[in-house]
Amino acid sequence: MAYATIDELAAVLRIRVTPENTDALTACVDAASAEIDQAMDRTDPASSLPVDEAPLANRVCLVRGVEWWKSNDAAFGVIGSTDTGALQAPRNTFARHAAELIPLKQQWGIS
Repeated sequence: MAYATIDELAAVLRIRVTPENTDALTACVDAASAEIDQAMDRTDPASSLPVDEAPLANRVCLVRGVEWWKSNDAAFGVIGSTDTGALQAPRNTFARHAAELIPLKQQWGIS
């Protein structure tokens, strides 16, 4: 289950959905949703996410979807420009999103 639509992602990116970018937008939403499912580790299906919890999953999906969309501009984990120089992307880019999803997590495992 996707936690956002490609129309929502396109709106956040300030672009229009076109036949040329539909597959790429879908891939970004799907990748973000898969990461969210992994982080939440829910015992019940994601489709039964309570209404009051859905906005958090949606927001994380959109923010992470933007990161996936822009990842093509950060080949090898480096973003650069003449104004800023080379900036290295963080190693675990989903960790902060996983922390945001803690209220939706159902299983914690054994440490």
